[in-house]
Amino acid sequence: MKSFKILTLLLIAFSFQAIGQKEVKTIEIKVDGICEMCETRIENALDVKGIKMAEWSHSTHICKIVYREDKISEDQIHHLINEAGHDTEKSKASDEAYANVHGCCKYREHEDH
Repeated sequence: MKSFKILTLLLIAFSFQAIGQKEVKTIEIKVDGICEMCETRIENALDVKGIKMAEWSHSTHICKIVYREDKISEDQIHHLINEAGHDTEKSKASDEAYANVHGCCKYREHEDH
């Protein structure tokens, strides 16, 4: 009987530990942009609950993102970037959102983006 109680307590402890763990994932997304203003806009768009870190490089156009899968999905991340006016490898910003980016940030007009 004593071993049954110990086993039960151990199972409960492991269950609570598993529930308390956060599912953190790191991804890299290609995001179109040109300059440091684009970098600020993209990173600010990703400053939401569930995203732990977002860093976009204007030289590589890669955005490295660390996020909690239980709080936000990869599709939602792409959508946030699109709403800020930037295209990703999976989806495009609406024409309206793109029109709102600063004139010097019009990456669609540049062939080398």
